[in-house]
Amino acid sequence: MDQASIVDHDTAHVKLFRGGDTLAYVTPWNNRGYDIVKEFKGKFDYVAPVWYNVHRSAGKFKFEGEHDVTTEWMAEVRGTDSDRGTVGKITPRFQLHGWSMQDYNDFINAPKEFEVLTKDILDQVTRYGFDGIVLESAHPAALSGFFQVLSPRLHELDKELIAVIPPLRQGQPNIMDASAFAHLAQYVDRFSLMTYDYSSHNVDGGPSSPIDWLVENIEQLTNAQNRHQLMIGLNFYGVQYDAPMPPRPLTMKQVVETWSMPRDSLDDDFTDGSNIPMHWDKEYQEAWFHDSDEDGLEQGIVWIPTQKSIKNRVHLAEDYQVGLALWEVGQGLDYFYNVL
Repeated sequence: MDQASIVDHDTAHVKLFRGGDTLAYVTPWNNRGYDIVKEFKGKFDYVAPVWYNVHRSAGKFKFEGEHDVTTEWMAEVRGTDSDRGTVGKITPRFQLHGWSMQDYNDFINAPKEFEVLTKDILDQVTRYGFDGIVLESAHPAALSGFFQVLSPRLHELDKELIAVIPPLRQGQPNIMDASAFAHLAQYVDRFSLMTYDYSSHNVDGGPSSPIDWLVENIEQLTNAQNRHQLMIGLNFYGVQYDAPMPPRPLTMKQVVETWSMPRDSLDDDFTDGSNIPMHWDKEYQEAWFHDSDEDGLEQGIVWIPTQKSIKNRVHLAEDYQVGLALWEVGQGLDYFYNVL
């Protein structure tokens, strides 16, 4: 059975999720995402193509990635018809790429640079008619001064500002906390929380996004007044752990093809039609299976998202009335969108 036969075409362009906003990341290196956004138009409030890297040198900024901007695709995405509805706002990601701590310190202490970078960003926004931007940096809490300059300039043009923020982790120093979130929420329209890669530091493997961890982040970062601004991150990729090799991210297409798994069987505690037994972790609410070589010897473990794990996180987001940030739509399986 292929993916097309298990996609609910009646709701392919209908947003079923009843929480906050849904943001879909699209990357040039997994370009299936460009088609997903069109095929499931109506389910996404924001679409964030990962196009721009922002480099800093001697107080000036260079943008890398403008060549990836695809105006024809943007026009198709924005096109409306009675069957497909409308897509949300196109808000490309701008990542402060390769910035050292010295770069951040110099930038934070040079307000004139706020104006320069704001102008450079607005030039791209107005040139291509973006609806706003997603800004990713290593130290978002430290950029309050910059956000206070950038945000009103975007709002004057009826554009929006979305900030990417790291998740809270127990036992580790945290860049964000409730106080920083509340302060930035005065200027930032939405926050994209990177609640995935939870076990990336563990060569033996583990869940990508334990559901209790999501709850902790929602409750500890937000309050009743600003919770609607949060979009929790959902990974649409799997991770292969094969120590001593570092963890390896996998698209779900790679998972299906490499382990010969039927696409319609990745939802339960077992996998029909496959020689690979699927396991469901009730605590983490994620699925995993053993990776074996040709002789049947276990080589490692693979953790993957399934429609079941996604559905449980959708229900969680609805309970808390927060949104979803999907990383990223080119990596998942088409029928994942049945629950969105």
